[in-house]
Amino acid sequence: MPTAHAEIRDLCRRALSGHRRQTVRETLDQLAQSPFADLPRDIYGEGEAMQALERDVAALLGKPAAVFMPKGVIAQQAALRIWADRSGLHTVGLHPKCHIDLDERSAYERLHGLQGVRLGLDHRPFGVTDLEAAAEEFGVVTVELPLRRAGFKLPDWDDLVAIADWCRSRGVPLHFDGARLWEAQPHYGRPLAEIAGLADSAYVSFYKGLGGLGGSILAGPVDFIAAARVWQGRHGGNLWTAFPFVISAAEGLKRYLPLMPAYRDRARRLAAALAAVPGVTAVPAPPHTNAFQLYLPASAKALDAAHQALARDSGVWLFGRFAETAVPDLTMAEIGVGDAADDLTDGEIVDLVGRLVATARAS
Repeated sequence: MPTAHAEIRDLCRRALSGHRRQTVRETLDQLAQSPFADLPRDIYGEGEAMQALERDVAALLGKPAAVFMPKGVIAQQAALRIWADRSGLHTVGLHPKCHIDLDERSAYERLHGLQGVRLGLDHRPFGVTDLEAAAEEFGVVTVELPLRRAGFKLPDWDDLVAIADWCRSRGVPLHFDGARLWEAQPHYGRPLAEIAGLADSAYVSFYKGLGGLGGSILAGPVDFIAAARVWQGRHGGNLWTAFPFVISAAEGLKRYLPLMPAYRDRARRLAAALAAVPGVTAVPAPPHTNAFQLYLPASAKALDAAHQALARDSGVWLFGRFAETAVPDLTMAEIGVGDAADDLTDGEIVDLVGRLVATARAS
């Protein structure tokens, strides 16, 4: 976020997306109140709180073992490299808009010599027909749940099961990029362990919907996790101590995980309400998770300027960024419902977005 935008954001009393912001002191004070703060700090991945977190998340995901990693990028690269090495094939089946390929700067290719095979169309998750159409032998297949860049979309349950069956029948390891798996669970209405159980390994994040300081978990078979710890060290990801991240992760699981169904339901109501603003479209409709894309009938430049003015005037920060699309004067923004949205009614949000669009179009 540019400095000028950050300064305006800091002045805003309310925000639409994510969780309520805290000062550094408030965050540290909250961490100090956690029961986990009474435990000894972890040292190079060894410590009572760290191992408790790993065990708890492994159990939630129905996996035999898990390892805490400071960055999901490390967890994902480790998973793909291990499965590809074991398969003897360095081809990775993935979606062209997945985080691993698009947002991690193709690190799996540049650092590990793996080769991506892009599957399906930009606007939807891929399925078995896309795997078949690729006519490739895969060393590993990965599915992002949900697919953020396509609108936080999830494959239908039957389609996800079909992908898992297809991989299993061919001896192809399946890895879930579950950075937002917590948020995806209400859509399927099934236990996390049943969802993650379709894959051989799964990664989950602590700093998105769970509001943690950072960090992630990679879960899978015992021997897989032992190998992942080696790759963690090779990537410089075995921190001397990570106790603030561990505490915030544990607290996030306790505080926010039970609220995911309510956040998803609020996102659905909000998306339907915003559809009343002329020219505004929510994707998908209804949202699959607590997050969705909003398409606004104005240029990104005009919206950005109008957004800054609106934020100064209203004290509300609506959107983190505006992304141009292939259609002139049609711009995409994202909404992710957390506890910050509790400070705004749907009516207030609709009014603010209507004002934003009107100002941007008038300019």
